[in-house]
Amino acid sequence: MGHILSFVSITFLFFFPIVFLLYCAVPTRFKYLLLLGASYLFYSYWDWRYLPLLLVSTLIDYYCAQKMGECKTRKQRKPWLWLTLTINLGLLFTFKYWNFIGYNFNILFDGNIELHHLLLPLGLSFYTLQTLSYSFDVYLEKVKPERHFGYFCLYVSFFPQLVAGPIERSRKLLPQLKSLRIATIYEFRYGLLLMLWGFFLKLVIGDNLTAFINSIYFTDTIFPAWVYWLVGGLVTFKIYCDFMAYSEIARGLALLFGVKLMLNFRRPLLATNLRGFWQRWHISLTHWIGDYIQIPLLQRFKSYHARSLITVFTLCIIGLWHGASWNFILFGLFHGLMTIIWIPISNLFKHKLKFTAFTRQCWGRIILALVLMFSAPMFYIADIDSLQTILMTMLNFETFFMAIPVLEWQIEIQFLTEALLGIILLTAYSFMAEYKQLELADKLAKGHSSVRWLSAMTVLLLIFVFGNFASESFIYFKF
Repeated sequence: MGHILSFVSITFLFFFPIVFLLYCAVPTRFKYLLLLGASYLFYSYWDWRYLPLLLVSTLIDYYCAQKMGECKTRKQRKPWLWLTLTINLGLLFTFKYWNFIGYNFNILFDGNIELHHLLLPLGLSFYTLQTLSYSFDVYLEKVKPERHFGYFCLYVSFFPQLVAGPIERSRKLLPQLKSLRIATIYEFRYGLLLMLWGFFLKLVIGDNLTAFINSIYFTDTIFPAWVYWLVGGLVTFKIYCDFMAYSEIARGLALLFGVKLMLNFRRPLLATNLRGFWQRWHISLTHWIGDYIQIPLLQRFKSYHARSLITVFTLCIIGLWHGASWNFILFGLFHGLMTIIWIPISNLFKHKLKFTAFTRQCWGRIILALVLMFSAPMFYIADIDSLQTILMTMLNFETFFMAIPVLEWQIEIQFLTEALLGIILLTAYSFMAEYKQLELADKLAKGHSSVRWLSAMTVLLLIFVFGNFASESFIYFKF
């Protein structure tokens, strides 16, 4: 098995310029073939043996969509929808969930289900949802089946967003891939700035936080409760910056080919409640779950208690989508329950305590921060025993006054200090976008060249000086 062709790898820095220059050189009618070949090469670099799985999934979705397009009624289309659902979800279940269910069944019922040793195919969770949304939309007649097999293959495998999203809908992405063009000067500038910002988020913040977080979580030493709460906040920043970095680099890469991908994050850490957080975090996933699972269930079951259960179920599905382990189920369950109890807490602040809107927003952000800090270990730690120990310590307020064990932390503190510098810049960037409606990369792309070059060189210098180049893969590659 080869290494993942990560956006922050040296190999990719050679791969992408070659693809881009060839893209600019070839005639328009061949651009999709170049991107399709580059996408399959990009995927094969990880492990070429899993490429047939991507091709089979693509072929099945294409064929079933064509058959649904020939049918006049939903009843006639339903068998073809079930066929593509069975195959796609079957592949996802086999590679991602079979071992988890089999292992727990064997433990609980003394069973003998045979477990496999197959790797989870790169990007399987993402491109499966992307093709399923296409099949659902064809079934519901929201889109017509794409008859050009090459364009459809590119829709499934477009390399900027193949491995970790965003999960694009066919009605937005396919028309762009069918009319590929050279990027405008503005798109070229904006795309490069987005990529540069993504590198900063990944290398300066996300990867620099890793050493300090791991030195707290993955050790036998027990720390005071406040340390775990602090690290919970750092984990939240790490996950956010890591995944947002991939999403921004993906948007930037696509823009250089004249393709606009959706915004996958909208400053979720500035939300004032948990529901708002999920509406801003991994937007393509939450929209997918909402459109195809949550909303249909809410339309069918309309009582208050049913809607509450559906909310919890939806967050559990989101948790389980991230990984086949109990910590992700616990993560989804906790967020679901907190989303439900948030409503009476909000009503208490509004009607009983009569807080002003500004005060409610402040308290909302404080409570949201506590929820994210407490749930961060659930997302980050797979070992249930270690997770239980940390969560119980966080809730044991007597440990707040424990002495911090004496450890050799020089390197970890250095990385943490560099990450905190990045967090300060991220906070300033986010506040400008949230309250001044100023998207800095967009403004720089349109602005004076000297300001743009100065800003880009400054960020590039910060990356070289403070970036962690240990080649840590993106967190969402595991999902």
